[in-house]
Amino acid sequence: MRLKWHRFTMVSVTCIILFSLFELNIIKPNYSHAATSWSEEYDATQGTLHNVETENTDTGYFGNGYVSGWNEDGQSVAITVNVPSDGNYTLVFKYSAAAGQATRYLEVNGEVSKDQVRFSGTGSWGDWQTTNLNDINLTAGTNTVSLSFDSDKESVNWLNYDSLLVREQGDESLVSWGLTEEAELAQSSLTSNFWNTEMNMFNNQYPNDENNDQFHYWWQAHAIDTLIDGYERTGDYAYIDQATALYEAVKARNGDDIRNDFYDDMLWMALALQRLHEYTNNQQHEQAVLTLWEDIKTGWSSEYGGGIAWNKNQLDYKNTPSNAPAVILATRLYEQYGNEEDLQWAKDIYNWLQHTLVDPTNGLVWDGINRTGDGNIDKGWEFTYNQGVYIGASVELYQLTGEQGYLDAAIQTAETTKDRFSNHNQIIYEGGSGDGGLFKGILIRYVTELVKTENSQVKLAEWIVNNAKNVWNQTNEEPEILFGSSWEGAINLPVELSQQLSGVMLMEHATQLEPIIVRDVSETLQEQIHSYVDDNEITSSLAKKLSNRLEQVDHHMNKGDVKQAIKHLEDFNKHVQTGVEKEQVNQTAYHQLQGSLDKIIH
Repeated sequence: MRLKWHRFTMVSVTCIILFSLFELNIIKPNYSHAATSWSEEYDATQGTLHNVETENTDTGYFGNGYVSGWNEDGQSVAITVNVPSDGNYTLVFKYSAAAGQATRYLEVNGEVSKDQVRFSGTGSWGDWQTTNLNDINLTAGTNTVSLSFDSDKESVNWLNYDSLLVREQGDESLVSWGLTEEAELAQSSLTSNFWNTEMNMFNNQYPNDENNDQFHYWWQAHAIDTLIDGYERTGDYAYIDQATALYEAVKARNGDDIRNDFYDDMLWMALALQRLHEYTNNQQHEQAVLTLWEDIKTGWSSEYGGGIAWNKNQLDYKNTPSNAPAVILATRLYEQYGNEEDLQWAKDIYNWLQHTLVDPTNGLVWDGINRTGDGNIDKGWEFTYNQGVYIGASVELYQLTGEQGYLDAAIQTAETTKDRFSNHNQIIYEGGSGDGGLFKGILIRYVTELVKTENSQVKLAEWIVNNAKNVWNQTNEEPEILFGSSWEGAINLPVELSQQLSGVMLMEHATQLEPIIVRDVSETLQEQIHSYVDDNEITSSLAKKLSNRLEQVDHHMNKGDVKQAIKHLEDFNKHVQTGVEKEQVNQTAYHQLQGSLDKIIH
């Protein structure tokens, strides 16, 4: 346990925090950007329109307006584009989707190219967003690019279509492995652009305006959690001091009482303060957790078979956000204090949740039961948030009990989530504003816990790291490091604290998953080399050189230096290339080695 934090006055704490974190926000890392030699943007309203309308009511559109009224079979927009040469191009669709996530199918020159182009929800029709499709082959001259609605191809929801940008495809911005610098810059931006020194709390949005008057208790809870992430990565106690100052400010803003009317909000605060207490040994933090837990348990009733209510004014509405985090908290409390009653709470809540709000066929987690007083389950409400907390609850109980069923449940839900909530580029495409801005970050936190518990889930790790690199390419184009509603498209101001927190959580957890991916690649390569030597597919001299490189990879991974490990994998690749030239490795073995390396070195 750490010493108590009261080593400085609150003013001193704030000054030290801001001084240390502002410094990091001055200079971004340099990345190599390939110049795009050709691009052209086309107004969707000037395309060939089938059974759709056009409007120009919402501002910010390109050209004469935008396509609207688009939600039925047989509706399509075909745009004729002209490109200078044969090759692969990137299509950038500008759109808005206030009704939520939408999908369309894509045809290029009359042939189906993509059954589901997925568009994130945008919050309002005036919020324009973009999504990309890479590796679209076009021929020199005229081509036709069509987006169409077909329910048989699972097209869903309303969509406003503004423009199509076609650009010549080159190398994307290169974000190197070893994302610790990016995570630190993201944390620095969170403080420099959102921290309010007068309130010792984070502002609700950047740029700040009158919206900061609203008190988002549970956003601040996740901010405490996110600051602790920074401490665990760096060991810099300034993060803990800032988290402690934030807790004190939240409690004061909340009427000097850490409890509130929403059970899920209190759970997030309890989970954050439980982590904070681990590093401060501050009895106030400990007592706050126990006070919250006692209050949370009063939300349980036998109505609908059990479960904890969402809020104190609607005790017959039970949902995933008020139950899955309760399992996580109860399990951790049992681990901390050994109280058998807490373990029983964890199991009882989990069993109710699993049997009531989880689809047994695929592990998809539904939102809640009896929200509107009719006893129905909200199966149509699909959020990354719900999937994440159920994954987290399952992992906690597996870690405690070792029962395989919990781990299997977590893996099933994670795999379903990856498929259901990823777009055509494997980017999580759930849009989020307001409370929804936090949903993706919560998912990332608990998928990361799953992968750290079960290292064989490397594809989940690759999924998250891919999202982190993609969003960093996006935010690196801006003057400030900001994370918007979309992790693929444009960043629109204002950016809400909830959205920024999700982005910082993504970067922090990607740094935890990179080593798992690198170690997996290194181990796979070592196994391949041994197999090739046994089968005379590689010479012993080349195998020795390659094994030496992999020993260096392991050495640097043990030191926590991902960047140096990657350099040795690059050297490994050079040895392989030379080995091909010298006929020291056959083509089959060469292509298999390249297949393993491609996860990291392109």
